[in-house]
Amino acid sequence: MAKPSTPARHRARIRTQRSPFFQLLVLANLTARPFHERFGRRLRMSLSEWRVLLVVADRPGITAQDLADYIGLDKMSVSRAARGLVARGRLARQASARDRRRLHLSLTAAGWRVYDEIASSGMGRERAVFGALPARERGKFFEQLTRLVESTRKLDSRK
Repeated sequence: MAKPSTPARHRARIRTQRSPFFQLLVLANLTARPFHERFGRRLRMSLSEWRVLLVVADRPGITAQDLADYIGLDKMSVSRAARGLVARGRLARQASARDRRRLHLSLTAAGWRVYDEIASSGMGRERAVFGALPARERGKFFEQLTRLVESTRKLDSRK
């Protein structure tokens, strides 16, 4: 059995309570936590599938690659989620007229029914979570968050 390292030799360099990255991760996890209990099991849907459904509802015709770039997931995760949604009749794929390899995604009638059920709950959850901030602070927070997302996209595109 391995011995624990002594604190004098090793210290955590990232203090989780003071790390903005970690706190954003915690916030995302806490806001998503009720999904599986309320919807995931009953609707046989993963959180990744819900995120794909959410974006396709907002951006009909988006391709899997563009969707992956937009939400910051790897293409394999998006493709797996899309396949699950197609298999359950919630998502349709249509080949691009210009490039048959590119598939445009759209919700089916069944997909819209699931979306409507979950979206209304999600909007309520969003209001409850962000209701902790006064309206002016919410606006400022969203502006800052948008700026951070844009900045991170630029950082990632330089690789």
